[in-house]
Formats: sequence, structure tokens, C-alpha cells
Amino acid sequence: MIGLDVMIIILIMIAVGGVLICAGVFFMPVGGAPAAMSTATGIATGCEMMAAGAGITGLLMSAALYGQPSYIVILNAGISSAIMMCITMLVANFIVIFGKGVPPALATVEKDPVTKENVKPFVTPGTVGHGVPTASYVSGFIGAFLGGIGGALTFIPILRVALSISQGQTLNVNVLLGAFTVNAGHQHVPLFVLAGICALSMYFINANIAAYSIRGVIEGWWDPKFKRLPKTAITCFVASLVFGMLALLLLNSEAFITVLKMVRGG
Repeated sequence: MIGLDVMIIILIMIAVGGVLICAGVFFMPVGGAPAAMSTATGIATGCEMMAAGAGITGLLMSAALYGQPSYIVILNAGISSAIMMCITMLVANFIVIFGKGVPPALATVEKDPVTKENVKPFVTPGTVGHGVPTASYVSGFIGAFLGGIGGALTFIPILRVALSISQGQTLNVNVLLGAFTVNAGHQHVPLFVLAGICALSMYFINANIAAYSIRGVIEGWWDPKFKRLPKTAITCFVASLVFGMLALLLLNSEAFITVLKMVRGG
């Protein structure tokens, strides 16, 4: 069984992770379908796909470094997600600039918040910007970094709980947050999949909540829609907390513990 102190820490990690995923979505330049036609700033996809795309990269890094202390796993997950998003935005800009001949430009501000360059003259009439300007690029980097951390905060506790139970070991705070000494073999692959599915579910849950708040496109932290973040973050915190409770009920159930012990191995 999982101790009360460990359960509280796990719930806090998952709830905070949900808030970071939500904040990450608000930072990312989402252009949706209009961005595919270069009539909106950002990447031509939805909030859910942006969050999940960056998140999967972070989850793969989290799985690769599962034995390291939690802070190392979390930091590397954020960095890997940020690198993935930066490459995506760079490729999107190549397509817009060299494929369509359109300069990246913001529509919600007169000057780029980062470079202070006057961007209004580059906005095509009838559009709300196009491409991924410098400020949106920086904002996307921050968003992906936060989202990667948020996913790792869900992946780490669920995986470590599952691995500890499968090995018959006692799970305490040090095992949850420190270096993880349990060696995982091929028989533990389903546990990695379980943790990955739970973390990916968190991305879709919180990204959907953020998407309903954004309702379309968002350029970055200067966008007027960014002001909706505090209220949306509270909603995501509550939703993530409920999700964490359900996950703990599953992991702490006698039937599931029996299944986990069936994959006991070195």
C-alpha cells in the first residue's frame, strides 16, 4: 500500500504538472487551420496536438532517465520538449518564408516584445499575422519547456509506484524523489506504457481545457487571451487533482497490486 505522505506528494506533483501543461499551452504560438494559410501567427495545429507533440518527447526522455533523481528527469524532460518545439517552429518558418514568401509578423502588438522591431508593416491586410516571429519563438520555447516538466511530474510518480509495487519494495519519499535503484527489465515495459498513457492523458485533458479558453489562435504571453491563464490554471489544477486521485485509487487497489506483482522480476 502507498503511505499517506507519499500519496500527498504524488497528488501535488500531478496537480502542479497539470497547471504547467496548461501554462505551456498558453505560451505556445497556436495558429490552427488559419496558420496553414498564413493568415494567423503560430503553427498550423491545435492546442492538443502541440502539447502532446512536445510532451511525447519529454516522456521518452523521462523513460530513458527513469533511474536518475526526479529533478534531473524533470529538467531533461523540459529541455527535450523545448528542443522538439524549437525545431518544429523553425521548420514552420522555413515553409512560410521560403515556400510562401511571407515574412513572420505579429498582429496583436505594434512591436515584437523581444526584438522591439516594428512588425505592423509586415502584416498582410485581412490576416492576423503569419509565421512564427521571434517573440512567438521564444514564447513557444518557454511553453514547451513548462509542458515537458508538467508531463514528467505525472510520469515519474506513476512509474515509480508501479515499479516499486511490482518489485515488492516499500515506496517512500526518498524513492519517489531521489535516485531510483530498481532495475527495469523487458517484463516491466507495460509499466512504462502505463505511466506514459497516464501522462499523455494529462496532456490531452489540460490542453483541451486550455483550448476552450483560448478559442482559436494565440501568439504568446503578450496576447490578450493570455490573461485567461489564471482562471484556466485553477480549472486544470482541480481536474489534474481528480485525475491524480483516480490514478492512485487504481494503483493502490488490491486487484491492481496483484497484477503488478505478476510482472515481478530483476
